[in-house]
Amino acid sequence: MSSRVYGSRYKDQPAITIESDVLRAQFLPGIGAKMASLFYKPREFELLVQGPGDAYLTQPFAGEYVAGECSGFDDMFPTIDRCYCDQYPWQGTEMADHGEVWSLPWTLQAERDELDFGVYGVRFPYRLEKRAAFPTATALRLDYRLTNLSPFDLDFVWAAHMMINLEPDAELVLPDGVDAVVATFDVTGTFGRYGDVFDWPVATLPDGTRRDLRWLRPKSARDAYKYYVKDALPEGWCRLRYHRSQFALALAFPVAQVPYLGVLPNEGGWRDYYNIFLEPCTAPFDRPDAARYRGQGSTLKAHSTCEWFLEISLSDGVRA
Repeated sequence: MSSRVYGSRYKDQPAITIESDVLRAQFLPGIGAKMASLFYKPREFELLVQGPGDAYLTQPFAGEYVAGECSGFDDMFPTIDRCYCDQYPWQGTEMADHGEVWSLPWTLQAERDELDFGVYGVRFPYRLEKRAAFPTATALRLDYRLTNLSPFDLDFVWAAHMMINLEPDAELVLPDGVDAVVATFDVTGTFGRYGDVFDWPVATLPDGTRRDLRWLRPKSARDAYKYYVKDALPEGWCRLRYHRSQFALALAFPVAQVPYLGVLPNEGGWRDYYNIFLEPCTAPFDRPDAARYRGQGSTLKAHSTCEWFLEISLSDGVRA
């Protein structure tokens, strides 16, 4: 299997591209090491949402995420929602909107067949590293390493904030054993209130209607809502089947380190986009304290390191 790495441009920003015979991924080292584009060559399909315009909408550190480019795949750490840390010795320290690292420049070391990114925390003492490489032509693997540089434990959320383009007749597949989800967000109010629990895959909504959550509705639904799988996943994977174009996208991750999954179908209800956010994460409910209160938090022990990965693979046909 051959791959290559080369400098490129994304809109008006310097970028770095890593490419196999099947996939082409473009990263922005100076803006969060964001994966701005992931292109599936056999179907000529851009998998990640692209923002409009020729100029990339940057934001300062601790800026408002949705006021920026808000596209592609950003790493969320150490939170998603803006909140205040309640742990010693950082009580009262603001945790930036959608985390710290999406707006920061990362270091880059480019090798012949891999990319190595790294960043240090601003308000909290940590280092986050990410390596991108192709283990096979059809799979891009991101390996993460997180180090606590302090003598104190730190509760955190890491989430893969992937804005994945949809097409009609797309199907979401979750592991056997998933039987319930918890609502956290809804544009129209039809999906219930924060904390409401629904059956998976067929949910009975507050108005009595039944919705099969596996099948993404058309853009004309004009809705956007978010839910988390209620408990830790039984296995570390999820899939999207594109029945119209006859291919499948799969995410794989180590369930011991990344046990939770957030899902946000955007069926035309936000910015006129038609996409789904798939968010494998170390802790649910968008902020460390909310996850801890539910007994589902993740903690980086003092002077410790943890590692995990996310593998994104594509395949022809929908049964993969």
